[in-house]
Amino acid sequence: MTFDHIRALIEADLHGALARALEPLSPQERKGLAKELVAYEKQHRAGDNSWHHREALAIAGAGLLPNASTLAPWLIRYQIWYHRTSPEDGIALVIGLLRHRDLPWLPDLVTRLAAKMPTRETRRQDLLRVIVAFCGDNPPDTDGFLLHFMERGGHVNFPPAFEVLIPRMLEVVGSGVIFANVREWRLLLRDRADRTVLLDGCLARLQQGGGAREMEGFLALHEVLQVTMDEMADHARDYVAMLPDSRSTVATLAQNQLKRLDEAGKLDLDLLCDASRWVFGRTEKKLIRAQLTWLGKHARTNPGEVVLTAAELFAHESDDLRGQAVKLVAKHLTKISDPAEVLALAEQLPADLAAQLGATTTRDDAVTLAPFVSRPWPEPIATIDELTREVRSLFGRNSAHIEAVTAERIIEAIVRFAWQDREAIAKAFQPIYDKYPWILNRGAYKYYSEHAQRDARSEFMAIIANASARPRVTGPVGSVLESARTWLKQLKRAEAGSVGEQLAKRLHEITKGLVGSPRPALVSTPTELSGLLDPVVLLERLAKADADGWEPWPRDLKQAYHRLPRDVTPEAFASLKGNVGRLLREWLQDRTDPVVTLVERTRTTPESFYQASTTEHRLLVTATPGLLEPEHLWHGHDEWGAMIEWWPAVLPAQREVVAAHFVPHLAHRRDSKGSDGPLLPMLAEADGPIGVGMDLALAYGLGAELTVNRAHAVDALLTLAARDQLDGKALGVVVGLLLSRGELALNRIVPGLRDVARSGAPRQIWDLLVAALPRLWTHNRVADLIELAVELAQQLKPGGDIDGLAGVAARKGSSKAVVQAKRLVAAVG
Repeated sequence: MTFDHIRALIEADLHGALARALEPLSPQERKGLAKELVAYEKQHRAGDNSWHHREALAIAGAGLLPNASTLAPWLIRYQIWYHRTSPEDGIALVIGLLRHRDLPWLPDLVTRLAAKMPTRETRRQDLLRVIVAFCGDNPPDTDGFLLHFMERGGHVNFPPAFEVLIPRMLEVVGSGVIFANVREWRLLLRDRADRTVLLDGCLARLQQGGGAREMEGFLALHEVLQVTMDEMADHARDYVAMLPDSRSTVATLAQNQLKRLDEAGKLDLDLLCDASRWVFGRTEKKLIRAQLTWLGKHARTNPGEVVLTAAELFAHESDDLRGQAVKLVAKHLTKISDPAEVLALAEQLPADLAAQLGATTTRDDAVTLAPFVSRPWPEPIATIDELTREVRSLFGRNSAHIEAVTAERIIEAIVRFAWQDREAIAKAFQPIYDKYPWILNRGAYKYYSEHAQRDARSEFMAIIANASARPRVTGPVGSVLESARTWLKQLKRAEAGSVGEQLAKRLHEITKGLVGSPRPALVSTPTELSGLLDPVVLLERLAKADADGWEPWPRDLKQAYHRLPRDVTPEAFASLKGNVGRLLREWLQDRTDPVVTLVERTRTTPESFYQASTTEHRLLVTATPGLLEPEHLWHGHDEWGAMIEWWPAVLPAQREVVAAHFVPHLAHRRDSKGSDGPLLPMLAEADGPIGVGMDLALAYGLGAELTVNRAHAVDALLTLAARDQLDGKALGVVVGLLLSRGELALNRIVPGLRDVARSGAPRQIWDLLVAALPRLWTHNRVADLIELAVELAQQLKPGGDIDGLAGVAARKGSSKAVVQAKRLVAAVG
């Protein structure tokens, strides 16, 4: 047998014939052929078709390689996909060859393979079958093996020797998802595992916590166990331990189990009080109300312990829950010997609730906002080494959205250093090009021009690519014009909107300018982090350029103009002579803002096999000129290409226009888990008028799905308040409109508004609530908004009236909305 014959079978992918050829070989023959196989595989792996012949190489390795340390990484590298319809089972061929060779190191192979099995995905059925075939009565217990074994039908054939794995099955992260999906596993464990081990492991995982689906599996396992009353009593403290930080479903289970124990007379009062304190620290009102009601049933026999425990709820965020706790405490306060501790806790209550206990509230000092101070632009990049580090940081595993300040500093440095020493940049950037060759691969835009798309990010990368390109003379006029027309067509396909197009065109000018008409510097680099540019600095830059005999690129000059503050007049550049000064003065003389208008747009999804036709309505804004059909961006902007995190710095003196372009994206983020960075805080730091575009953007930001995006909206509101630019009434009209239409979730809005009010802007949030509430009296969660209004009214003593409030307070019954409305009437006076 020669290796040429084996190689021919490998490259023909004749798996069965290959296995039959390898099976009768002697150990000496295998040793010689193994060396040739390793050399061939090394050459093959370095080639352009390294993904070919994977199964054949795995089979060849199983038939020839001499030890576990060589074969284990080989089998891990060359995965065999199991296809039920395949005439030959490659995994069975590997197992057959290993079994025929009767190798003493198979246990070592099992250990090595099990240690390398992945845990995030269970796609290595080939490794699983090899391990099961040769592990015998000593199965490995690694996380990867266990998850593969459980996911891939291990319950169908569960040998008695594998019962030793059960404790580890309960520990490995991911097993709960399998329990949730595969009922047979829960039944098998119930019938074959030691009950004590199983119950202890299940409760430990419920205490540990995890993903929703993970906990669902262990809750289902707990249900299958049908825990007895004695077992519950033995594990009472385990159930109490589930209450503080677990998922609501787990906390509900623990609460129900403890309640059953209490009803059976087997729960100590101390444990009940401990459990109540943990529950009172949670946010789920349903859990807290149930706990408070349950605790109140013991008030007659143990008033002291119950009253003190219920008083822990005085520190809760919800006045509704605090009011219920006050009612319970007030009913039994006279029955305790020393109420001083309870009255001390009552100082945390609002004034009207504290008065019900005969206590007085300790008013916290009002928080005041620090004056707004614009943040200066950082120093420019000083050396090519520093520039190289900044560019490297854009790539790799930790790459993220590119902040405007990072991008601006990089392009400013590239323009400057390319003028000073192009060869040095080329040398410094070459390792980056070698590691990320796609940066230089611009051929797709030429060879697939009908499908290519240009956007801001592609042009930013083109600047990095052209940083080391040698300057050259542009081609014939006809060729240049055709290239420009093609580029514009590709840009329009990106549908980034006018701000995105403006950014992309400016970057494209720099891309072309680096090789066609280099400049010593950019004149548009901001002087503030908001993107604004000090007119004195711009004047100095332009005067120096004039003295040195060069003019800035046209779009660079236009970008500098767009970054000038609103109060800059043409006279600021009266000293500039020539075309540059004339253009700047004309632009400043004719500066106008697009008209931003609130509109409603409709989108209909046609009927398909999977769903019926649906119609959605959404409030958006148009900007005339610039954004006449915002519904085209119904699903928001491209996550990366448009580089929307740069947009506030593109038009920092026209934040209402930028906000109009952000509105569709922020509206989409109500149902989309994506973080784009502090878009709204950057707008809040910028300049220009604030109107319905900014208000709508802020409202959608407060209703975002991700908590971090809602936090950005809060930061923006606080910045505007510190600048005395937050019109609470105008924002309240928009928030009320969106809430009444069902386009915002009130439980997302209220915490953000409360944070803003408590951080130094109570008056603006009060104005917002006064404007929003008249539209929301029938909203099913309006009580949360009224509750916040009560807090602010007690603090501000605003007087006046809120349309419709008296009618809500006069309603019969004791619903949350009615109770809070009565409190608000009293607070307003």
